[in-house]
Amino acid sequence: MKSNQEWKLWGKTDPLFAVSSWKGKEKGGPAPWTDDEFYALGRSDWEDFFAHWNSYECNTAHCIEIGCGAGRLTRHISGAFQTVTALDVSEDQIAYARSRIPAGNINYHVTDGVHFAAKVKPATAVFSAHVFQHFDTLADAGQVFHEIFQALAPGGTVMIHLPVYSLPETPAAPLMRSLFALTKQVGNLKANLNRKRGKLIMRGLAYERSWLADCFLKIGFQRVEFRAFRVRSNHCWHDFIMATKPADQVK
Repeated sequence: MKSNQEWKLWGKTDPLFAVSSWKGKEKGGPAPWTDDEFYALGRSDWEDFFAHWNSYECNTAHCIEIGCGAGRLTRHISGAFQTVTALDVSEDQIAYARSRIPAGNINYHVTDGVHFAAKVKPATAVFSAHVFQHFDTLADAGQVFHEIFQALAPGGTVMIHLPVYSLPETPAAPLMRSLFALTKQVGNLKANLNRKRGKLIMRGLAYERSWLADCFLKIGFQRVEFRAFRVRSNHCWHDFIMATKPADQVK
């Protein structure tokens, strides 16, 4: 995916700010992240996330984390699951996480961001936060959703954070979708230009609720559910989609 380019660059330049982009916490900022602050933030957010996943029902045998970054959440996921497979496209991000998280039940893998199901053991759970919002296109996300389905064992669940919006059911909805698509195309052109210039960028991709639900159901997921809640760390709203691979579904 094209978005791999900037993520690898962020991993070399400012791995902590890339994961938690709070104003003033960048390298050279007034209060850059320390490791202690960074992983304490991860603990707080993970507790908020996992409370919702537990209420949905989550098998804690093996979790695949997509986009582990510097391990902000990975450290705490490893305390909730027997085994964790942490994936990222950045070797630098994974090296940072591996050097600071001593847990022996974490297996790290550098991937191309899309293809990983054939390289890992079937998981009972797949998790991702603050990753899918940085993809370039819905097509990129759709590929990863399909790969997640293949990586899940029958009965496994998924919890993915991503920005979600809904359009009103009015005659103007098709026009609004066209305007959103045009805006995104312009944004992609600007992003590609900045990539060629070697600039650090962060993409922003939002997902229409109806598109997401249809996509997951067509792939074969069931019990598709949306949740939105505030985290305690900065009181920001987080949108999640949760779903289950049917228990009688072959891998």
